Amino acid sequence: MNNVAFSFIIRVFLCEAFLGSRVHEALEKLYKELILTKLNTLDDLVQYYKDQWDKSWHKDIAINKKEYTKEHYHDTGIKAITDYYKRHFPFNQSTTLATEQLITFRIDDYTIRGYIDRLSHRGKGIYEIHDYKTSGYLPTQEKQDSDRQLALYQIGVKKQFRDAEDIRLIWHYLRFDKDFESARTDAQLRYLKKKVVSLIKTIEKDTVFKPMESALCAWCVFPEYCPAKKHEYKIQELPSNKYLKERGVSLVNKYASIKAKIKELKEQEEEFLKELELIADAASKYAQKEGVSNITGSDFILKVIEENVLGFPRSGEEGREELEKFIKKAGIWEEVSGLNTARLSKMIEDKELDNKIKNGLLKFAEEVEGVRVRLVKKRGEEE
Repeated sequence: MNNVAFSFIIRVFLCEAFLGSRVHEALEKLYKELILTKLNTLDDLVQYYKDQWDKSWHKDIAINKKEYTKEHYHDTGIKAITDYYKRHFPFNQSTTLATEQLITFRIDDYTIRGYIDRLSHRGKGIYEIHDYKTSGYLPTQEKQDSDRQLALYQIGVKKQFRDAEDIRLIWHYLRFDKDFESARTDAQLRYLKKKVVSLIKTIEKDTVFKPMESALCAWCVFPEYCPAKKHEYKIQELPSNKYLKERGVSLVNKYASIKAKIKELKEQEEEFLKELELIADAASKYAQKEGVSNITGSDFILKVIEENVLGFPRSGEEGREELEKFIKKAGIWEEVSGLNTARLSKMIEDKELDNKIKNGLLKFAEEVEGVRVRLVKKRGEEE
């Protein structure tokens, strides 16, 4: 990477992160000064936020979501502070011990450090770890109950404060005016320590760092350097007469077209197989009525063979839903054209499946008296 690009990366800053920093500063001021019994008014905080915004703004702050402006983000911060102030006033739910508290502790041979947005105490061994979020995404309670960051902070707080018996993890999602609270047991913390050590060791061993795509990609301002995004970045400004001719675009479109045709053919195959089943059933009834085992056509003979066959639950029958789930999980759904039971039986008989899948399928099967048909050419060569 050249020096110009490196310099750009050092200076650039996402507007979402800028907004978060300014809101954090305002709430830090609120609680830090409360420790000295000074209660800021809402107007005080909003004005402080505005001043910090104007003082800190610079031209390299990037707004990735082009449908929004600087003013949209600015006003979002004011709303977040206002909603929080009104919800928690007069801020006497707990006693603030520290804001932006550096916490350092060890897990095995590794030092962990982080900053707690606000640490507070309710008395009787009850501590609270608060985290402010200006994210535009609202998580579920389930996600917060498995969050790693604040749970790690809990380990540090337990080591720092010996009377910490009940530690509560609290997230304030400021854009939504919503709080989440969670807790961790000692057993959960022991498990977390093992997971963290394992993760650290995995990272230490890695030598190749592949791109990890996620919702955060939408915030990234360096797509031209990312293997997962650089082609998209390269072609997005191409005029329409060149876009479709670009080699990469052409390859993807061709590939997608062929995949679509294969899907269409498989759907047709499934319909044909259903039709064959109906014909086979009709041929079986015809042979029984006429008292024959071979039915002769123009060029082929249809041999109708009575034998014990594997029977599987049909649509609507008990066990069918579980069978479908198993087939999909085993990755053979397309091979059996959805769920063609005749094809499934043949795959088992022909030993096309590995033993684990075969044994799993046999749990749904039972041996029944049945009839199968086989098509052969008149000269005796099997089709």
